Amino acid sequence: MLKIWARRLAIAAIITFCLFAFGWVPYFLAGVATTRRFQFPDKENAGMTPASFGLVFDEVALLSSDKVLIRGWWVGAKEPKGTVVLVHGLNRSRIEMVRRAPFVHEAGWNAFLIDLRHHGESGGTATTFGAKEKQDVKAAVDFARDRSPGPVVLWGVSLGAASVMLAAADDPRVAGVISDSSYRSLADTVRHHLQLFRGWRWWLRLVPSWPVADLTIFWIGNRGGFDPAGVDIRAAARRLAGRPALFIANSDDRRMPKEIAFDLKAAVGPGAEVLIVPGKSHGGAWRDGTAAYQAAAAALLEAAQNDPAKRTAAR
Repeated sequence: MLKIWARRLAIAAIITFCLFAFGWVPYFLAGVATTRRFQFPDKENAGMTPASFGLVFDEVALLSSDKVLIRGWWVGAKEPKGTVVLVHGLNRSRIEMVRRAPFVHEAGWNAFLIDLRHHGESGGTATTFGAKEKQDVKAAVDFARDRSPGPVVLWGVSLGAASVMLAAADDPRVAGVISDSSYRSLADTVRHHLQLFRGWRWWLRLVPSWPVADLTIFWIGNRGGFDPAGVDIRAAARRLAGRPALFIANSDDRRMPKEIAFDLKAAVGPGAEVLIVPGKSHGGAWRDGTAAYQAAAAALLEAAQNDPAKRTAAR
């Protein structure tokens, strides 16, 4: 009798573990990633606007192609060379990019800072890791071209970097891209982050990478209403057709290792550059290596403005 009950308890324990590891964990992680609306407490930039740097700006509201309300700040230059669309990272808002606005303005470009869907003051019900956010970026490009002459350059960090890459791949009017701390693809970054997640506590190592990663990817797509396979930044990079591109990473960023920047550069081919800034932070290269970052960004803006192929995109 004891053996029978022991066997039953063992079977129950196995079933419970399987339901937990292969059912609840992937579904929960997918929900955290897509439907939870969380904003990181950005103490570094809290309360800032372009006015904090003496810049005049307009509040902007526009609609993406799927009718999601996108809000942003427009900082106009007097005689603009073009417009730079600045796009923040996951669980952030446009204030993450606000310290870049004075640099863009001093370089003679308009700066357009937006909140992606499901972030900041914009609408939307889910985060889709670039699959739908690229529509927000495209709407910003359309707005910029209607409002001001000159080429449009996209500049994003993390989720923003992935979103601008996907938008640029679909839109040959985009004159150049600055991609800071992007991932290669949704599938790649989910698998990588699950490995990091398993290292936080010893008991999390009981959750196997496979098939939990694949199940999580499935549920992210299901709960976000998109195809995860479409979030392929390396494939998007191959479609930039030689346009100026700058890939940036922190040297010891565990979340988005610097090797990703080199992979994306290789995918773009000629016209792409890489800047590696010493530091362990994720998305902190602007703060950690401001001078080198500004020099590389200035070179990208000059290339985007002067490339004859891009002048055809200017109004």
